[in-house]
Amino acid sequence: MEETTVLIVGAGPSGLALAVNLGRINIKTVILEKELELSEDPRGIAITGDAVRISYALGIGNELTTKIGRKTGILHFHNKTWNNPAFMYFDTDHDHLQQSVPNAINQFQPNYERELRKRIVALPTVDLRIGCEVLDRTEEEAGVVVKYKDEEGNIRSIRTSYLVGADGKRGIVRKKFLEPKGIRQEVGQYNHVSTWVATNFEITLPTPATHPDFPLWKIGYSPEQVYDAFWPSGFHFVNDPKRPAATGSFGPKGTRFWRHEYSVEEGDNLDDPIAHLWSQIGPWLEIAGYKFSSKLRGTMVSYPRDCVGILRCRPFTFATKVVNRWHCKRTILIGDASHVYPPFGGQGIASGVRDAHSLFWRLAFLSRMTVPPVVHDKFLTGWGHEQRQACDHATKLTKTNGSITNQRSRVLAFLTRTLMRLLWCFPGVPFLMTRYTIGDSFRYQQFDGLFALRERGGGYKMPQIWIRRGDEKPQLSDEVFHRDASRLALVNIVEDEDDVDEISIAKTIRRMALPGDLLGEKNVTHLCLGLGKSTKDSQVYRPCKREELLAEGIEPMIGYDPHTLAKRIGSAAKYAIVRPDFFIHSVASSVEELFGNGRTIAEYFI
Repeated sequence: MEETTVLIVGAGPSGLALAVNLGRINIKTVILEKELELSEDPRGIAITGDAVRISYALGIGNELTTKIGRKTGILHFHNKTWNNPAFMYFDTDHDHLQQSVPNAINQFQPNYERELRKRIVALPTVDLRIGCEVLDRTEEEAGVVVKYKDEEGNIRSIRTSYLVGADGKRGIVRKKFLEPKGIRQEVGQYNHVSTWVATNFEITLPTPATHPDFPLWKIGYSPEQVYDAFWPSGFHFVNDPKRPAATGSFGPKGTRFWRHEYSVEEGDNLDDPIAHLWSQIGPWLEIAGYKFSSKLRGTMVSYPRDCVGILRCRPFTFATKVVNRWHCKRTILIGDASHVYPPFGGQGIASGVRDAHSLFWRLAFLSRMTVPPVVHDKFLTGWGHEQRQACDHATKLTKTNGSITNQRSRVLAFLTRTLMRLLWCFPGVPFLMTRYTIGDSFRYQQFDGLFALRERGGGYKMPQIWIRRGDEKPQLSDEVFHRDASRLALVNIVEDEDDVDEISIAKTIRRMALPGDLLGEKNVTHLCLGLGKSTKDSQVYRPCKREELLAEGIEPMIGYDPHTLAKRIGSAAKYAIVRPDFFIHSVASSVEELFGNGRTIAEYFI
């Protein structure tokens, strides 16, 4: 019988992200995807938060803004229509997450999946099989046997150490295999159920040749200026007590895709959803002529409807749910199979990618070690608890947008808009409110089985900065720290070149006696947190200043701070053990503390 280490069901963003991560550390992986063709329907349009950072680790960071999407920019909050001035906004172009890459991307999902599939083609240990339908599974003591029908209709079986369900909220892995075991999606931290019409537009430009009577040609407008006047940049949340909406552009530069979502209310007739759509958005695409020029006073200018192509328009019911357990023995759930979100938080794909990134290294660890079943279960249960905390945090972000957009009380909506409009007039308030809302404040809370030492500075995410060694080109710190993503990383903080003691560190790592070579001596990075220049052949990395990056042709994020890593780990830190998912396991101020932290890792697996 054919065998593999990991079998993934579903080739959506979370399944592909897991496969790429496993492939880059040479873990044998098979993906079974039911569909023959990659779906060209742009379902989720947002890659947010650390999912952007993870995308860089997956090797598609540069493609995010060249082939996949564009930076989200400003999140605007309006009353009733995007044509009304925003009463508040969040500027996502600032490095609020302290990760040195964009906070959010409005993406074209087919291109995101396409780029991940390209990465898979280059990975010899990963096999993507399309047209394959999973039929059944049999649990064994050290694995799972999965029966499936291949593209030619043949019934085949494959034995895997781990089965991962990344096949969506209605997928077979949870619905057929795990729900009989008591694993199901339940209401999460935020009890929300609603039905919204979700529409994808593909917009074309009117021109003097195609629309000679369009009035804005008379006052010198170009086709691009017409588009900008009617389809505003950024993303927009519209608070209307009668019918809230979320709307904005997505996809790579040069395309004009637009997502428009609005709530379905009692009494709505959706027999003709397109007609209903135009009754809602049509008035938004009409602007009084005097706003363009006094010459057009007394007229209304409308964007030509024949330039607004509708790719999809239908109602969807959204809810906030999360599984009560994330795994059963060696069958695991990620992505929409484990959680779902409402449409106004941009957390769906991001959370699935995060699931995959936090899981891959655990599977790598377990595949290299022989541990008792109770320890095996503790490690995966700990992952599930961590993911539940991450889901709750993502839900809070969703709830923030939703509580403003979905405010149904006219009085409370008016008071909220008035207060926010007033607050946003004060210098510094928009920045502080944005940092408070989307900034990187998340830390894992203590529970039995947490793979981090909170009492030793663990549980936070390690910030990402630009660093360089000698006269080498600047690199993002994740790329340097996690050059072997199958193991833990050790960052050694030094004062200067003479402070490096590789022999002492190597001895300490050997004394830890970690199982499975979890912390290799080659995964140690020496980092001086001062901003001075290092010598040509230096083995010590240093943070890069903004001016230094600009000189190298690198445009850093607005608000890039080379000191952010030092601020996170503290001035006394000499060593930081960092997990492959960027979270800090522990911080130490001496070699003996480092040894003690390492021993807790060894004891974890006993």
